[in-house]
Amino acid sequence: MRIRLFVIAGLMAVAGVGHAAEEFIYTVQPGDHPWNIAQRYLRDTTDALRLTRLNRITNDRTVPPGTRLRIPAQWLKLEATAVRLMALHGEATITRGDGASRAARSGEDVAAGSRVRTGERSSVMLVFEDGSRVLMRQASELRVVRSDKRALGGGVLVTLELVRGGLENMVIPRTSPDNRFEIRSPAAVAAVRGTRFRVNAGDDRTWTEVLEGAVDVDNPAGQVQARAGQGTVAQLGRAPQPPEPLLAAPDLSALPSRLERLPIDWPLAPVPGAVRYRTQLAPDAGFTTIVSDEVSAAPRARVLDIADDNYVMRVLPIAADGLEGVAAERPVQVYARPVAPLLISPPPAAETTMVRPQFRWTQPDAGWSYRLELRRSEDLSVAPLHVQTSSSANGTALDIDLTPGRYFWRVASVVPATGRQGPWGDLQAFRRVLPSPEMEPAQVEPGHVTVRWPALPHARAYDLQLARDDGFEQPLLDVRPAAVQYQIPSLAPGSYRLRLRSVSEDGFAGPWGQVQSFVVPEPAPPEPNPWRKLLLVLPVLVILGL
Repeated sequence: MRIRLFVIAGLMAVAGVGHAAEEFIYTVQPGDHPWNIAQRYLRDTTDALRLTRLNRITNDRTVPPGTRLRIPAQWLKLEATAVRLMALHGEATITRGDGASRAARSGEDVAAGSRVRTGERSSVMLVFEDGSRVLMRQASELRVVRSDKRALGGGVLVTLELVRGGLENMVIPRTSPDNRFEIRSPAAVAAVRGTRFRVNAGDDRTWTEVLEGAVDVDNPAGQVQARAGQGTVAQLGRAPQPPEPLLAAPDLSALPSRLERLPIDWPLAPVPGAVRYRTQLAPDAGFTTIVSDEVSAAPRARVLDIADDNYVMRVLPIAADGLEGVAAERPVQVYARPVAPLLISPPPAAETTMVRPQFRWTQPDAGWSYRLELRRSEDLSVAPLHVQTSSSANGTALDIDLTPGRYFWRVASVVPATGRQGPWGDLQAFRRVLPSPEMEPAQVEPGHVTVRWPALPHARAYDLQLARDDGFEQPLLDVRPAAVQYQIPSLAPGSYRLRLRSVSEDGFAGPWGQVQSFVVPEPAPPEPNPWRKLLLVLPVLVILGL
């Protein structure tokens, strides 16, 4: 079983020609008779006799002007028309009717009987005599069965066979009668009244999504009609499913207009009922070609790799039955090159006491230079604190002094030959902290110990700890004096440890300095009383009679 998709783009009378039930109504002009009418418009001039009998003409040499003649559509002469491969992205092949294959070329004509195949990440735009267009998606195969124009009325008859893949179709409405645009694919027959629709073909299913007009989808098991904003699935051996509303377009308002990172993987607000999302990019709003076509199982706009340029992005939600919903579109600029390097040091959330820190990053290209930007805030709307350029990624020192505080840095690559700067990389935070002042040796005096240190600029206080153990697990003293000395009273004899750090004006404490050890000695024993010694020798003096 095959599916045939009929697109009837217009059924109107013009220039004295009408249409009714596969017949043309031709208004006789002066000098017309069945024989010259047959010569001009019919496939076989002998059909003049049949034309005479059908219209009960009594004199086949003289027919009064204004007479309306019935002409069956199948009698009309057909003229082959060109199918132009207007645009090509990626790789595509054309196989002629004799089996010869070659690479497709943009601008060439595709003869009847030929097959067109698109590769992965490729697309082709076919344009027909009347301006109708068919966009072949990636990994699709299509056979051009015929593309003809009727000699009378100019009706265009196109028959295409979609073997696999997807088509996006825009059929131009025409005033000529009996216009027919037919697409065949496995599973059903669909007659379309409208100009915009999509057809996707699998091994045993055909998905039809109507964007404008109405589509009659039928096969031997049944028939349905899908209107604009509806879709239906036809399967071999089963009646087409009842039409269902296409899923609503996703919201792309949160998507930035400039995309600076590849691959693009931007989150979207989920569309109720969607199980997948298709993201397409085209170089123009008319989608003459699709230069990127990716499907994601998550609500995300996804693009793997694409050249820097201006595009139109289109995102379609996909329902569980495979029907693609209404597309949301918006212009975007891809600006991802030259790629930003990866930051090495200072590492994230690092602390440094250096007034002019060293910065390092990866080097994507040895010939590039790099622009380093330093900020005090993550708010990119605020002007940066400092920008400097370096030709090396190794050991680039900042050329300004930093006061204590939190900073953010990022780097962009620059191509010196063109001066083109790529997008900025991610911001990375670090903190400039005050070093610990060097303590003078502790002055151990009876009853107290005095500690002194030099004052540091931008320090509002100092943290001083005293402990018995090297690890300061249980400090005996933990104070924050604002002065540059501190007196510790009443320490018991023994060994002690001291350490000191600076506290900057923003309240952030720097690293602890080197631990200093000191000892509080045991108190000296008291001197003996000299009068007591005299009392001991006094009896001896008495005995001697002194």
